[in-house]
Parts: sequence; C-alpha cells; structure tokens
Amino acid sequence: MIRLSLRDLQWRRRRFAIVVLVASLAFGLGLVMSGVINQMHREGENTVALFGADQWVVADGVGGPFTSSQLLDAGLVRQLEGASGVANASPLIIGRTTIDQLDVNIVGYEPTDPLLPDKLSVALDEAEGGGALADLTLQRPVGDDIVLGGERIPIVALVEDTAFFFSAPTVFLPLADVQRLLFAGRDVVSTVMIDGHIDPNTTTIDDMQLDVLTNNDVRADFDRILRSTTDTIGILNVLLWLMAAGIVAAIIYVGVLERTREFATLKALGTTSQALFGGLLLQAAAIAIVSALVSVVVAWTVSPLFGFPVTVPLDAYLQLPVIALLVGAIASLVGVRRIARIDPAVAFGGAS
Repeated sequence: MIRLSLRDLQWRRRRFAIVVLVASLAFGLGLVMSGVINQMHREGENTVALFGADQWVVADGVGGPFTSSQLLDAGLVRQLEGASGVANASPLIIGRTTIDQLDVNIVGYEPTDPLLPDKLSVALDEAEGGGALADLTLQRPVGDDIVLGGERIPIVALVEDTAFFFSAPTVFLPLADVQRLLFAGRDVVSTVMIDGHIDPNTTTIDDMQLDVLTNNDVRADFDRILRSTTDTIGILNVLLWLMAAGIVAAIIYVGVLERTREFATLKALGTTSQALFGGLLLQAAAIAIVSALVSVVVAWTVSPLFGFPVTVPLDAYLQLPVIALLVGAIASLVGVRRIARIDPAVAFGGAS
C-alpha cells in the first residue's frame, strides 16, 4: 500500500504540486504570524533591558513609563537621589511624534546618566558634536537632519535594536532638548530610573504621590498595550492552520471519490479498510510535510515585506513538522468513512 500510495501521488503530480503550493502559503503565513507575535513579546523585554534600572518611579496610578503621558516634576530627581537604598536616580522623558509621516519614539536622556544604555554611550563616544541618535529603522544616514518642533536637528550617530511599539524607530536626544521641543520647555520627566532599591520605610513615596515599579511591572504594562493585537494574530494563526488542513482534506476526499473503483478492486482482492486508510494517511502526511518544507521558503520571502522585523522563533520551525503531520492526519479522516462504505462489488460494475 505504501508503494501504491506514493505511485498515485506521482501519477497526480500536477495536482500534488498545486495543493502543496496553496497549503504552503497557509503554513508560511502561519510561520510569519508566529514571528510577528514573537517580535511583539520581545519588544517589552528588550526595551526595559535597554536601560540599567532596577526600579522605575512614575506618577501615582500610572501603569508604566512607556505607556502613559503623565509627567513628573524633574525636581523629584534630586529628592530621590538622597533616598535610602538609591545609588543613582536618572530622569527619562518619553514621547511620540511623527517625522515625515513616520511614527517615531522620542527618548530624552541625560548625557552623563550612569544608567545610559551601553549602545548609546558607545554611539555618543563616536559622535562628533551634539545632535540626535537615531535607530537604524529610521533609515536616515549620519549627517541627515530631522525636523522636530520646527527645528532641524542633525543625526550624529546610529544605534540598533532600540525600536519599540510595533518597531517604531526611536530617536534619542538630550533631556533638555526634548523638554524644549516637545514640552514647551517645562522641566518635566516621564520617569526616574533607580539604580538600587528604594527603602519604603524611609522614603515617603506615598506622600509624594509616586509609584515604584519593578522591571517586571514595566514589562507587563508594556505587553498589556500589545495584548489585544497579539491575541488577534494568534486567532488568525489558528485559522491558517485550519485552512491548510481543509485544503489537504479537500484534495484527499476528491482523490477517494476518483479512486472508488480502485479501492473496491483492492477490497475484492482482500485488502482491508485499515490498510487502505493507512495509504490515505501516508498521502495526506506526504502532502502536509512537503507543504511545510516549502512554507519555510514562503516565510523567508514574505517576512521582509512587513514594515517591522519578523522574528520567527526556533521552536516554531521545530513544531512545524509536528503540526504538518497532525494536519495530514486530520485531513485523511475525511476519506475514512467513504473507504469503509465502498462495496467490493463496485469493482465488477455493481452499485457504489
């Protein structure tokens, strides 16, 4: 039965190729969706890890520094610097704007900040003169200008892997420049990063109407913003797997209908329904596995077309053959009942 099933696929090779192509598109898009979800999950972790803070001080009731526009008086930095358990207190201001109709994250920092990310410190050392540090995703070269608050600011260095919120490019500027250009010169900050751990017994955080967040708190708040999107993409991913199963099931069922007399002949010769089903399962598995292999090429081809990085996790590739086999098994079930009902007499011209 194994050889017969494979020969049947070879005989119908044109149909086999078409089914593989269509199913591989579904599998490939499923891989891409997995990559999109993975990238979104990584954004919060990577963004928080970019800075060396142990704790984040925000306004009372604010979920996190990256998702709120509520600001703090920058004078709090000096008060927190003297708090028990605090080695360093570093201000950060976070905003959003558009540059040439492109959504951009703006991060204001203190150039002498001890919690400044290493990649920014290296970029500042390489830069000549003051200006903006831009993420590579902005697709602007060093020496180019960006317009912010009606003022032209030169890009003095490039950094990478700092984009966040659906991989929107990030532009880093000195804190005073961001306050002047985006906040009308007000001496405000979005958060104060803490090196150390504030002692709640000696620091009157509640009296100052502030909240202290851990890195886990900030990551959870970051992921909250993206959760509805990732859940929606997850549903689409499941629908793509089901679509692939439906495609394989349809072609298997059509094949069973076309081979009714052939199956009847095999039954008349003593072949059991279980053996016939095994051959059908082999065909469905072969179609699904080949489709899964082709889908990897589809995913690699489609991923660069997205407007943000698509990072397909290794476990998605490892799970793909298992999912493909499961799809093949489910698809083959549509022909089981049909095979079981075939009367051997059909081989001799009897009723089907």
